[in-house]
Amino acid sequence: MAAESHDFARAKHRRSPEPRSYLNHVVTSRRGYATSPDTHLNPVDFEHAEQPARGEAIQALNRDVLIRRSLEVSPNGFITIISIIQGVALALLAQNTFPKPTFLVAVQGIALLLVFVTVFYYYLTMSVLIRWAPSFLDCFLPFAIAGLEIPPAFFLGDVSSWCTWLAAFWFLTMAGLWITAKWSPQSHFGSARRTHDLFHTFLRELQMTTGVGGLVVLLCGLLAAGDPWHKTLWGLLGCAAVVGTVAMIVARTEVRASQIHAYYGVNRPPFN
Repeated sequence: MAAESHDFARAKHRRSPEPRSYLNHVVTSRRGYATSPDTHLNPVDFEHAEQPARGEAIQALNRDVLIRRSLEVSPNGFITIISIIQGVALALLAQNTFPKPTFLVAVQGIALLLVFVTVFYYYLTMSVLIRWAPSFLDCFLPFAIAGLEIPPAFFLGDVSSWCTWLAAFWFLTMAGLWITAKWSPQSHFGSARRTHDLFHTFLRELQMTTGVGGLVVLLCGLLAAGDPWHKTLWGLLGCAAVVGTVAMIVARTEVRASQIHAYYGVNRPPFN
């Protein structure tokens, strides 16, 4: 009896518990998702029975998805194209300005730099006001128009060539503004007829500004070619025409963009 009591009181050797890893905590629910009952985590969205196929879509295409993707890609594509082109143009401008820093070259370089800033500013403003589904022409126009910023950087100091290329840039910009006006119907502004009229008035003002600026710059280039003894004078007048055109574009953009924002109750005063 004592021996039996002794056996009962003697501590029994228990088997040491097995180390529990994360996999021991994970159990599979009825839906096939891995869950952790100990930590109360949300189900992990992975089905053990299914492996993703190569090239399998992560989001099916429908109307809402297509619209959202177009809205995301359109402005980013424009700004990316402009940034690439202007990066090349800025590198050429710096490369050709500093080796021969005459007064005329310095003024031409400043005028061309203002053109770069204005082009980027214009596309940034347009990406806020209007959107549409990207097409081939939407890629071609920024390359064609903004690409004409590059040649004038090669011809710093050559008044005739510099003015001719900038005149071509302004004329092609005027054509691009006309196309933008044709492709911006009332649907871009919903039932707000007033803002649609303001936007088209703004585009007509820019068309007139770039057209007149292109004519003046072209005239300065032709006069410089016919009168090489006063090419510095014609070159400075051409730079003044370019700076005046840029100033008018910025001024009209600030005023019209402010009016359109104010119509929708958004505070965006000019030159804020």
